[in-house]
Amino acid sequence: MDSLSLKKPQNTQINERRNHLRLTAMGPVQLTVKGEEPQVAYLTGIGRGGLGVYLHREIKPKQLVVVTLKLIEDDPAGDGLKIAARVRWANTVGRLHMAGLQFEPMSDQRYGLLLKHFKVMENLQL
Repeated sequence: MDSLSLKKPQNTQINERRNHLRLTAMGPVQLTVKGEEPQVAYLTGIGRGGLGVYLHREIKPKQLVVVTLKLIEDDPAGDGLKIAARVRWANTVGRLHMAGLQFEPMSDQRYGLLLKHFKVMENLQL
């Protein structure tokens, strides 16, 4: 699984019901539903409250999932950062599925690791 890329937030004219800033991010993540094999999902955006993904297998609203983000620093074992999230919504788009995932409560320390990861990625962009 490759690392993610990050883009600066874009201003949009769309009125969205978001409580937190969302960053546009692209790249593969691993998504696991309890009792199923992990699958590769493609990150579309991430913020303090959750993330958006495209994936090949359907997931359903209210399911609990674990998302594994490949970290590029401070991860000597290469295991990535595992984050629990709940599916808030899911749609089918052609042959793909799209979902919005809301993070389960996480400590400020864990959220700090997530932010640090994205800060490092932003600094690496040309």
